Amino acid sequence: MKSVKSLLVPRSSVFKNTTREDVLNLTDFAEGKIDATAFFEENFQTAGMSALFEAAFSRFRGESETGVIKLTQAMGGGKTHSMLALALLAENAELRRGVIAVDDVGEIKVVTFSGRENAPRGLWGHLAQQLGKMETFGKYYAPLQAPGESDWIKLLAGERILILLDELPPYLENAKAIAIGNSDLAKVTVTALANLFSALGKEQLANVCLVFSDLRAAYESGSQLLRSSFRELEAETNRVAKEVTPVALNSDEIYSILHTKLFENTAGEEEIKDIATAYKKAVAKSVKLGLTNYNPDAVFAGVKDSYPFHPSIKPLYARFKENPNFQQTRGLIRFMRLVVRQFYESGAAEKRYLINVFDFNLNEQKILSQIYEINPSLDAPINHDIAQNGKAIAEIVDSQCEGDAAQEVAKLLLVSSLSATHNGLLGLSKSEIVGYLSSPEANIERIKDALGQLNQKCWYLKTDNVGRVYFQNTKNMVAQLNELAQGYSDEDARGKLRKMLREIFKPVVGKYYDRVYVFPEISDIKLDENKVALVIYEPYKRLHPMLEKFYEQVQRKNRVLFLSGQRNMLEKLHENAKMVLAIESIYGNLKEEGNTQLKEAEIMKDRQMQNLISTIRELFVTLYFPTKNGIDSKDFRLEFTKMKYNGEEQIAKCLLDARKYEEVEEQGLEILRKKCEQRIFIAKTMTLKQLKERAATEPSWQWYPAGQLEKLLKACIAKDAWREKDGYIIKGPFVDPTEVKVEQVNYDEKSNKFRLKVMGIGGEVYYAKSGALAETKLLEEELETSECRLNFRCVDPTGKRVEGEMVKFVGKVPIAGEQYEDEGAQIFRIVAHPEYAVKYTIDGSNPKENGELYAEPIEVAKGCREILVAVFLDKTLVEERRFEVIEVVDGVRAVNKKERLIYMRQKQWRNTATTYKDFEELERFAKIRGATIAISDKTMSVNLSMKETDEPAKILQLINDIRETVFKERDVEIISAYQALEFKTGKLFLDWAKKNKLEVEDLRKDGEIIQQ
Repeated sequence: MKSVKSLLVPRSSVFKNTTREDVLNLTDFAEGKIDATAFFEENFQTAGMSALFEAAFSRFRGESETGVIKLTQAMGGGKTHSMLALALLAENAELRRGVIAVDDVGEIKVVTFSGRENAPRGLWGHLAQQLGKMETFGKYYAPLQAPGESDWIKLLAGERILILLDELPPYLENAKAIAIGNSDLAKVTVTALANLFSALGKEQLANVCLVFSDLRAAYESGSQLLRSSFRELEAETNRVAKEVTPVALNSDEIYSILHTKLFENTAGEEEIKDIATAYKKAVAKSVKLGLTNYNPDAVFAGVKDSYPFHPSIKPLYARFKENPNFQQTRGLIRFMRLVVRQFYESGAAEKRYLINVFDFNLNEQKILSQIYEINPSLDAPINHDIAQNGKAIAEIVDSQCEGDAAQEVAKLLLVSSLSATHNGLLGLSKSEIVGYLSSPEANIERIKDALGQLNQKCWYLKTDNVGRVYFQNTKNMVAQLNELAQGYSDEDARGKLRKMLREIFKPVVGKYYDRVYVFPEISDIKLDENKVALVIYEPYKRLHPMLEKFYEQVQRKNRVLFLSGQRNMLEKLHENAKMVLAIESIYGNLKEEGNTQLKEAEIMKDRQMQNLISTIRELFVTLYFPTKNGIDSKDFRLEFTKMKYNGEEQIAKCLLDARKYEEVEEQGLEILRKKCEQRIFIAKTMTLKQLKERAATEPSWQWYPAGQLEKLLKACIAKDAWREKDGYIIKGPFVDPTEVKVEQVNYDEKSNKFRLKVMGIGGEVYYAKSGALAETKLLEEELETSECRLNFRCVDPTGKRVEGEMVKFVGKVPIAGEQYEDEGAQIFRIVAHPEYAVKYTIDGSNPKENGELYAEPIEVAKGCREILVAVFLDKTLVEERRFEVIEVVDGVRAVNKKERLIYMRQKQWRNTATTYKDFEELERFAKIRGATIAISDKTMSVNLSMKETDEPAKILQLINDIRETVFKERDVEIISAYQALEFKTGKLFLDWAKKNKLEVEDLRKDGEIIQQ
């Protein structure tokens, strides 16, 4: 596939600084200044031009009765150009045969009038002079008078004459100012023209053809003149004239006009087809990516028709061709001549395959002037957003991305925004932008990114309600955003960043670090022995020197990590933070006002926040942490996970990967112990606080979850690897004496035997009776004996451990007390092991010192409330007890508050309400013995009898179950009774009796209370 330069040669006129050939007029023809051969070589013969030729030469051949031809088109639409072409052909028979191949019609005289020229004898005198017949109109020069119809016939009859009238409206406008009697020159001229048009319809002038241009759309004043003041002339014109449109501006003729005007040759069909195919594929790729709905087949056909120009030129040109004062065909030729010139001079023609509408450099004054001629109102968008010698937004974006995608997008949008007509179409959709820019050499991703950045940064770029993007000479929200952002200081930005970074890196889990410092003063960083601090600091080419100095001087080196970077993007970070502050302010104000721009502000707010996050991600990419070899680092990347940026999670990953942080399971505690003893437990004896301080100062020590040292300590003590004594931790290994541990498991009162559990630590166990040398070897860990005293010792058979102290076992036996009556006296008996001595007191004094040796049951004196007992074995105190003496009044024992009590009185409830009320009350105090329940209605009855003792709540539940299943919510009557109440303690009975206002003394006398 070949480039434009390899296929086409521009005309030399493209590189000339003059545009003289673009502004040729009838005066140039009259003065013989036009090279006819060059003229037809450089100009494309449009369908309208061919129609003009056919109409004129049909007249000269006598084949047409139409003698007046009106060229209708907006200013610069090819009217003058077509007149010149017709004049050159009429004047030169040889040229005529070569260009349009018509039969010779003989000599044709050509007379012209341009409204830009001065005509002191009037338009009629100017024409008569060119025919050499000044005298014919002699009487109409002074004063100026309009020739009549016969006068025109007399002047023009007998010859083939082509009359060309151009630029009439401005001439008539000026003629209004020249007074002639009671009239003016304009009115006289209109009369003369009306007479001329009428004369051309006569047979005598069948060989005369008049061509004139109508400029109504371009010259409002002149058109108004023709429409109102000279209505008769307009009517006459419309009656006799044939209308011809020189150029079909909405057709592909525009490409042919440009190609012929600007290039010397054409490319081959196959070469053009190859290029069209490549563009079709490029667009199809964009369609497949879902970026455009531009039709690849239409692009293929368009390139074939428009080559070497991109087919988008025609629809984009249609946007501004109707702009006020824009010369349509002529203006486009001028503009595209400059584009082609720049395209070749810049070297783009060597690389590109088509010339696009944006292939121009706005930093060159000539092209900029052409843009301003089309639409002079877009100076601000151009200077700020598109092109200003590297300072405009699009240029800055491209300088950062190493390409020209942003400038191409911006210039394309500029051309699409040039319309200055009322309700003119402005801008392009994203689909159209991508479609127009899709080419074999285009990077679509860069184009997408460029459009996104322009939307974010341009001050004059806007989007309409259907998504078309365009430039306008009024500032957008981006401009407001930038202006507001400039008002914030760097300290404001740092404040915003501190808040954001603290939130992103908030220690929620808290296992990896406990506090966060963001851009702190070094003196503000405080390190705790139990907490790791994360310090987020401004970037430097390595760890910032201030942080290096801090680390060198600080004692707790193992309680800090640093997050920073190696790219100095702090200025960009501040800038983005200010933009976030600005858009938050704008959004807040719009929200309060309920403004329609709120949605746009919300989108921009999200975008600016993402920009800031993106910069944070680019900037903070290195995590520094302490190791035994000093500060080490690891690459860090802030990731978006679980719908948020979780800095703590990413730092945890880095620390885990670097093995700076670890979590230890039970099976790994032994390895951790060895590591601890190597790195921080460096003395034989240390306190836990000293260990923690050492962990904070020793960089080789890894980081662990809170409480890990305590967990390790507990495990090591359990395994006797470490020991704890008087607040100190002692590090093993230990050489301890042997030890015996003896535990009494059980005592059998019937056999008076003890069952012991014996464990020897560090050796074998030997035992013997008290006072004898322990020489009997214990073969099992359990020993049953009737001896109340035994001696145990542990001997290490290897001799490595010395023998520990002998353990003396003294058995513990239960002691019981019983109070009973004998011949009216209260007797208290004490039961104990026969080898144990029991001493007691009944006056409350200490039995160990004042006690009487127990030998037989004791008669309890009246008023005695307790017996204190001390039990000895060979003068060794074994146990102390206190027995309560129950008071007896009139032969009745008082209620013992601690013992179980049965209240032996029957009771019956005759209705449902009292049953539920009393049963619910009893739930707090007693169980019910021998309950009977009768549940009945008018049709049936259910009877329950309970022999066992039950909880009141269970009985009520049973009643409820029967009501729900048997009686199914029918009204029932419940009659209930019980035989006795059982209280767990005497105190519960006393509380219940008090609540029910019962006299306990009477109940005791009546024998209704049973308590053993």
